[in-house]
Amino acid sequence: MSIFSTRHAFYLSLFCGFYFFSSCSKKDKPAPVDNTPKITITSLSADSGVYNASITITGTGFINDMTRDRVFFNGKEAKVTSAGNTQITALVPLAAGTGKLTLKVDAAAEVSGPVFNYKQSWIVSTIAGSGAEGFADGSGTAATFHSPVGITIDDAGNLFVTDEKNGAVRKITIDGKVTTIAGNGVSGNADGKGAAASFYNPAGICADKAGNLYIADYANNLIRKIDASANVTTIAGTGAIGFTNGAGSKASFTGPTGVAINGSGELFVADFVNEAIRKIAKDLTVSTFASSLIPGVDDHLHGFHFPEGIATDKNENIYFTDLTGYTIKKISSSGAISAIAGNGVRGIVNGQGNKAGFEEPKALTIDKDGNIYVTDKNQIRKIDKDANVNVFAGQSSAGAVNGAALASGFNEPNGIAADKDGNIYVADTGNSLIRKIAFQ
Repeated sequence: MSIFSTRHAFYLSLFCGFYFFSSCSKKDKPAPVDNTPKITITSLSADSGVYNASITITGTGFINDMTRDRVFFNGKEAKVTSAGNTQITALVPLAAGTGKLTLKVDAAAEVSGPVFNYKQSWIVSTIAGSGAEGFADGSGTAATFHSPVGITIDDAGNLFVTDEKNGAVRKITIDGKVTTIAGNGVSGNADGKGAAASFYNPAGICADKAGNLYIADYANNLIRKIDASANVTTIAGTGAIGFTNGAGSKASFTGPTGVAINGSGELFVADFVNEAIRKIAKDLTVSTFASSLIPGVDDHLHGFHFPEGIATDKNENIYFTDLTGYTIKKISSSGAISAIAGNGVRGIVNGQGNKAGFEEPKALTIDKDGNIYVTDKNQIRKIDKDANVNVFAGQSSAGAVNGAALASGFNEPNGIAADKDGNIYVADTGNSLIRKIAFQ
């Protein structure tokens, strides 16, 4: 045998022996043990809830670090408020819908849990205004107001706000863009187009079907109109304090605060200091529709004590807030006056009809189902079709809190409007904000 063959045989046998030993060693070596805790979801503290409800998730494999445990309700990520090895607490995200709750820890696979049923509720949000007093146009919270008072909505869904201290009328589009359509930030009494016009503490506002706006120009004692081209004209009032009926320019008001329009195109004005409801016909003739001076209707249930907000329903009934009478009153199309809620005694009291109490009722609106919403001190009150009165949103003390309606905060809200979908919009005067209350 050659030297090459001998060496070849030696190394070949050595290699085969090593390979055999290595193969056996690998074959006999036990597989590594995965000590990673298995992630499971065993239970939820509740299988249903509203926005921002706190839900505790029990299971295994969690990490005691809120930044590493991620929770999803029907695919929407939730805010984790506490985390441990076996329990995680998270807040239900807005409009989560119904679906499985899932959890993901670090890079591990997402684990599915039980189905969670989202319950809709009334939620307050801010749609415009930074909360700082100012006079800046912009989108949403980049815009500023200074004591927004009146609010209305047109058929296209745009909001219009009387910005009292800025002496202006502002527009908010559906996507939240705020622009000034009339007024210039300086108090005055000038007709004209857009910024050439001026107002003095503009208050109530309403819109007709043609897109015209009507404003109760409180300190000027006038009723003003803004057409679709932003031309401002005075349609009623001399500007002098008074209580005179007649043709528009010859009539007089004293501190008009609210204005509403019915289906026939007639305007009704809450003539605050005169304690009267005035009517402006389509030919602009002004008359007194109802007044505390009418004999026999001067008690707290029928007389007026500074009417402030006013609205009309589809049957052309008129509703108004009787500020210091602490009641909500109705005038039928035939002129009959009645108190639908409130007992004449100041105070926030829930109850039906005259068993309820109001603190400072200012403005009101009627939704598509006939429910009435009233701004009352720092709260929004609701009067249903059976005259049951309850707190709808806000706390007794002032605040600026968004979220669940009954936990939210307002500061002396004034104007209020309802859209065709039942959403409620509020001019939050003390906070210089525009708020929305939606069922979601």
